[in-house]
Amino acid sequence: MMAFARLTGTAILAAGILLLSPSPSHAQAYPSKPVRVVVPFPAGGIVDILARAVTDKIAANWGTPIIVEARPGAGALVGTESVATAAPDGYTFLVATITGAVGPLINPQFKYDLRRDFVAVGMYASAPNIAVVPPTLPVSSMQELVDLARKSPGRLNYAHAGAGSTNHLPMEFLKMSRKVFIVPIPYRGQPPAITDVIAGQVQVFFGAPALLVPHVKAGKLRALAVTSTKRLDDVPNVPTLIESGFGDVLGGSGWFGIVAPAGTPAAVVRRFNEEINKAVKSPDVIDRLQKAYAFAEGGTPEEFTRFLNDEGARWTKLVKDANIKPD
Repeated sequence: MMAFARLTGTAILAAGILLLSPSPSHAQAYPSKPVRVVVPFPAGGIVDILARAVTDKIAANWGTPIIVEARPGAGALVGTESVATAAPDGYTFLVATITGAVGPLINPQFKYDLRRDFVAVGMYASAPNIAVVPPTLPVSSMQELVDLARKSPGRLNYAHAGAGSTNHLPMEFLKMSRKVFIVPIPYRGQPPAITDVIAGQVQVFFGAPALLVPHVKAGKLRALAVTSTKRLDDVPNVPTLIESGFGDVLGGSGWFGIVAPAGTPAAVVRRFNEEINKAVKSPDVIDRLQKAYAFAEGGTPEEFTRFLNDEGARWTKLVKDANIKPD
């Protein structure tokens, strides 16, 4: 009788544990419908290209569609706000870039902070930029560009894809550190900026090699330097910023990660992070990133959180010293 009582008590305890424990089938049910990943920049740009390289692989692994939605505008504010105010149910995510990290420092209307209003999921790529000018501009190096800007203050202008972007910040640092005045011209994304640089309407641009190298090879643009630590194989004659004597220029390379609205379940964040890390180790994803002149990253949500905090601190001084304002 006592043995039966002990057995019954054990059975009841086990049943209780099962009731309190999450169901494996429930945990594996996510995602049960399409997931939306918002790119706060125009379709066809480098941010969109790299996001699709990774999310296509994750969707294939899941067997569930991931919809990459371009929502550009107001220096990434439009897309960022749409995700910050979305339900934290694990079905809406945002592609985070340096623009989102710097946005609150620049624009008072940028009410949503990547560090405060989102939860970090993971970084998936980084990418260098390449400095280009139209062939009609009489310069062939970064130093010659600076010399020309000094001779004619305000004559030159440069394109950028929004205040706080990697097209914008390195040029502002260059202007401050070399004491030159080059006029910033904002665009809604890189593609229209590139069109105007090719046409000679804008004289300088720091942009994505994936979008610019074909034009450099075709002779439509002249490349002055790359922001990577080594030269690019496709344009081996183009020196690095370090080789050009401009290794101190900040913000020359971009980074790309995924964040979710604050309050998104930790289990979902961890699951998506695991899928990001799995995807960036895949040979076909690595190949797609390399074709876009990008490097696969990875890491934990905690590591990405620390990175976002460091980026915020890193750019506060430049934004203040350069008096950077919203476009």
